[in-house]
Amino acid sequence: MKKLLGFILFFALNVCAQAQTFKMPCDVSGTVPAMEDKKLPPEHIVVEIQSLGKNLFLKIPNSKLYSAQVSSLETEEFSGKNLTNPKQMGAHRKNKLTAKESEIRIERDSRILFGYNDTVVDGQAARIYFQGPCTPPTN
Repeated sequence: MKKLLGFILFFALNVCAQAQTFKMPCDVSGTVPAMEDKKLPPEHIVVEIQSLGKNLFLKIPNSKLYSAQVSSLETEEFSGKNLTNPKQMGAHRKNKLTAKESEIRIERDSRILFGYNDTVVDGQAARIYFQGPCTPPTN
């Protein structure tokens, strides 16, 4: 009986600790203002959205130009801020050592994504700004 209770407790804690990931497809394009507003090609991306406790996590993986990862989580390496309000959902992240920043925001009504990411473009440190429409998330 104790083994069964232990297994149930272990299983329940693991299930509760996992955050469900919602995937929101978006079509974005970007610019690099520091390079005479260099236009970047459009790309179909997927934003992965998770909420765990009071923290929000937004990630754009597998993108050639627009990869970004933000969260409201505060760590030794990063400062994070939740930008969510009645009009938008989003987060901002800053590397405390390098001062590189990233931000992803999605307007609730229009589902337009706005973001930026400090990265390297053509061998130069630069901030990429990107935006575009999204469709409702799937899980």
